[in-house]
Amino acid sequence: MKNGKIKIGLAGFGTIGTGLVRTIQEKKGLLKQRTGMDLELSRVADLDLKRDRGVKLPSSVLTRDINAILDDDSIDIFVELMGGLHPAKEFIIKAMKKGKSVVTANKALIASHGAEIFRIAAKNGVYVGFEASVGGGIPIINALSNSLIANRFLSISAIINGTSNYILSKMTREGGEFQDVLEEAKKHGYAEADPSLDVDGIDAAHKLTILLVLAYGGSVSTKNIYVEGIRHITQIDIKFADELGYVIKQLAIAKGEGNAVSARVHPAMVAKGTIISMINDVYNGIHIIGDSVGSQLFVGKGAGMMPTASAVVSDIVDISKKLKHTHGALLKQNIFTDKNDLKIIDIGTIKTRYYLRFTVLDKPGVLASIAKVLGMHSISIESVKQKGRVVENIVPIVIMTHTALEANLAKALGIIDRLRVVKEKTKFIIIE
Repeated sequence: MKNGKIKIGLAGFGTIGTGLVRTIQEKKGLLKQRTGMDLELSRVADLDLKRDRGVKLPSSVLTRDINAILDDDSIDIFVELMGGLHPAKEFIIKAMKKGKSVVTANKALIASHGAEIFRIAAKNGVYVGFEASVGGGIPIINALSNSLIANRFLSISAIINGTSNYILSKMTREGGEFQDVLEEAKKHGYAEADPSLDVDGIDAAHKLTILLVLAYGGSVSTKNIYVEGIRHITQIDIKFADELGYVIKQLAIAKGEGNAVSARVHPAMVAKGTIISMINDVYNGIHIIGDSVGSQLFVGKGAGMMPTASAVVSDIVDISKKLKHTHGALLKQNIFTDKNDLKIIDIGTIKTRYYLRFTVLDKPGVLASIAKVLGMHSISIESVKQKGRVVENIVPIVIMTHTALEANLAKALGIIDRLRVVKEKTKFIIIE
């Protein structure tokens, strides 16, 4: 960094990369006024340099060779917006070993290799920024690691995948089954051609992994988090939820339980009228309860070109300030440095209420048979809803339970689903 000028190298000129270029070009004067620093986009690397992205860059800035950035000693900050684990990881490590600080929006990479990346950063005296990895433009990383640093976190409940939230919101508001709404989401650019990461809960699990590390410390593996997607949610369940006073949302949840944490991603029934129940479409919402500040809610666009680019720029500016004022002395980033595993509570030990939908023959004694099995497994019934939606003598029965142990529910449903009168696998949704 010379004379307050920060030189940036960008890898990945896709949607978010385009947003970053646009932001730096359009807000250059504003950023200099507010920070006293001049952000210069020195090099942009991408394999496709011909596509019209709506922003103009000099040909001397564009390159297909990533090493034009990595080997340029004048570049201060390497911004990785390629996505994926490889070769993004290798590029980031090489950049750090060359003395460059790093900014990334890559949640999968930070969730899977955060400890290694921060260890290499510390060894090479550079910084890592990843605000854009969770919640798009929502400043949740800074909130957990700085603004709320004095708190012990009692719980986190979050909608952190815009694609799933868009699909469930549209199914609730306008009808339509999952597959039809998913195809519409693809047409509008809200879902990828292969939407598995989003609709199967994997993207949300990566983001929850990062939030867990920031909120509770320790080493966390995404594979230890219970993950359930939204493919099985139907209009029948959405309509029953509405009648019962709920909406269905895909939630990422963490709750401190002594020296351990329950961590899970799944669809949940959320009471109507609560703020999180009203967060719709591609918006994200993160509700945090801290022991000092109490309830905090962060809401905003969780993805998209400009919101995510805004978060990337915030990291660039934050790192630039550190580089300017520390004169080469690294301010330690105490993130992903705890080698002790964070204990994740097994989902089977979770106690919560459930919505159960049974598909059964319309005949006497069916409800009694189901209730008997539930009772044998210490699952008490709060309410029953049985409506005359008869199709070929088959009807749905909906039961709302009192608080029950998940392991007991799994055992009970294993028995109930084998009953002759039960014609489909029982659907269950946690009531949160």
